[in-house]
Amino acid sequence: MKKFILLSCLFFTTMNLMAQHTGRKGMKDKIRILKVEFITEKLDLSSGEAENFWPIYNAFDKAYMELRHEKLKGLKDNLKEGINMLSEKEALSKLNEMTDIEDELVKLKRMFRYQLDGVISNKKILLLKIAEDGFNRRMMDRLKRRSK
Repeated sequence: MKKFILLSCLFFTTMNLMAQHTGRKGMKDKIRILKVEFITEKLDLSSGEAENFWPIYNAFDKAYMELRHEKLKGLKDNLKEGINMLSEKEALSKLNEMTDIEDELVKLKRMFRYQLDGVISNKKILLLKIAEDGFNRRMMDRLKRRSK
């Protein structure tokens, strides 16, 4: 059954990669698909676990990316251009805003961890963290090689 799920994922991934558009969105989709494959392989989820895990994971990942990339990155990007023009009071306000977003990220991670309780084992939750870190390292390595 696990092999069937993995083969199904690979089939749909291949079809998605062939049908996707080029550009930034296409690249994000490709990375997301590669991440799903990587995590699926590392966690070795049963069909029941996968059925319950992926909706929770996808909702978490979407919320995390929105906070991290849209809010936090947007705030930092806006600061790059005009940081020298900020007063100390404005700088403190921006620091507090950044800290609030980072606190939201921690709360989101904690909520995700509790949502996974009973869906997958604690060992697989740890494996998930290791797999995500491994995937991120792999992507960074690819970017480094690509830029050379």
